[in-house]
Amino acid sequence: MKNYQKNSVKLLTIMALSLSTFAFTSINSSAATKKVTYKSTSLKYFREIKPGLNTIVYSKPSLKSEKMSKIPANSGVVVTGQTSKGFSKIRFQFGYAYVKTANLMTTTKNTGTKYARNIHQKYHYDLPLNAGSGFARTFYAKYTTTYKHIPAVKDFWHLTSSPDQSSEAEYDTKKGLYVGDMEDGYLSLALKYPVSTKNSWVGPYGNKTKVISKKNTVKTTAGTFKNVVSVKNGKTVSYFAPNKGLIQVKENNKTVLKLIK
Repeated sequence: MKNYQKNSVKLLTIMALSLSTFAFTSINSSAATKKVTYKSTSLKYFREIKPGLNTIVYSKPSLKSEKMSKIPANSGVVVTGQTSKGFSKIRFQFGYAYVKTANLMTTTKNTGTKYARNIHQKYHYDLPLNAGSGFARTFYAKYTTTYKHIPAVKDFWHLTSSPDQSSEAEYDTKKGLYVGDMEDGYLSLALKYPVSTKNSWVGPYGNKTKVISKKNTVKTTAGTFKNVVSVKNGKTVSYFAPNKGLIQVKENNKTVLKLIK
């Protein structure tokens, strides 16, 4: 698959594991005619990184072990629930690693408007820039709780476009919507709450991120979505529909991803 799937979805883009956001709500789309059950990923194992802390990822629960990575500001990780010597074991890059437990904090669910994908639905996306190439034009995103080939990977969105596949996670918290590619091992703040065009923050890839509109109307073959929030991160603008999630991504004003079903 051409890199537009990986890049545009990874940005979320460019761009949650006991109590979950759960409610009955009507999708804001002209194609929707009945209520659906909305639910986002549980926050049981999700942890936010405490502000202002230098958070290093270690290969073992020891400061003397290999330093694998540094987690940037406004990020989150997924823990396993296991702790040792002041360290928490986390799911990291299809395996496991450790961070200092003191650097983590639990979070609460978002009780306002939901901008995460609904884990009860399957999403079908189009990649317009792949038209005429030898790469797949569409892909599916389906919420998956376990991946038998890699035990460390759980509760994620499985992105498939035969024969290619990738994965990412979303957690909808009181602070905002966190999104991350499973390859990175951590999640970035893709949308900050409360949604306001007056706020900016450091988002995915360390880029300045800002809400540029809260009242977009976006039409795709999946329906007409109103009150869509558009978020600019670098040269990319991602569009999040209430109670639906990511429906469109543009790069340099060209549509690189859009929801079609």
